[in-house]
Amino acid sequence: MNHSYFKPRKRFSFQPHPYDLGTFIGLWHSHDDNHFLLKIYRIEEKEFADYYNYHLNYALENNLVNKEEFFRHVWQIVQIRIKHFEIQNPFSNNHGIHKESLKRLQQFEKYLKSIDIWDARPSYLVIEEKENIIQKQKEIIEELQTRLDELKVFEVSQKIRIEEGYVPTFIDLLKQIEKLELPSGRKLILSDHKIVYPRLIGKYFSDGGDDLSVETLRNYYVGKNGDVTSKGTEIKAEHKLFRIVPVSPNEK
Repeated sequence: MNHSYFKPRKRFSFQPHPYDLGTFIGLWHSHDDNHFLLKIYRIEEKEFADYYNYHLNYALENNLVNKEEFFRHVWQIVQIRIKHFEIQNPFSNNHGIHKESLKRLQQFEKYLKSIDIWDARPSYLVIEEKENIIQKQKEIIEELQTRLDELKVFEVSQKIRIEEGYVPTFIDLLKQIEKLELPSGRKLILSDHKIVYPRLIGKYFSDGGDDLSVETLRNYYVGKNGDVTSKGTEIKAEHKLFRIVPVSPNEK
């Protein structure tokens, strides 16, 4: 007896599961492929996985087939029907139905491709797909390499050395520079993001030759909650050794 891999609708059942195949008199096994495909035309694309797994579980529970064989069976059914619609007369009265059915099958075909862990599809399709993936990866690698080469321009072999223990003094000077105004009233330097300064210091400066942690430096650049300064690291009075003042016009 030729068993179908798909779960049939029980005879004279008027409240079947929506994924069961067949009519109220059951499923003709010789037409199970038609019934399986008819459901694909009617369900939403987001249901493809549930629909496929519903019938896969039926086949596995009844020891009809294993996962790979089930996949190959469904793949073949879909491919045969896609080819059928592709050769139909585009000027026939049923062209609109054929076109929509072909679109749905191609969507389902895309889903099948995404679950083919066995490379069970024809080898030329698998090879073509893998070549496309490799080509895309090469393009990504080339793009990343270009970006890396551009960033290398900003790399330094030796960081600027701040005298050991005087990083707070240096930060105090930077904070003073942040507050400087030009004769026009505009700021000399301006950044909307506090993290810029810790990253700048950490990348290009050292504490007596030792690297500086960006996370530690961020404690000097905390924001405000309203008018209240958030908790952070204050620069102590003994580290405020310099004062930057504007030059008087008379001194120029």
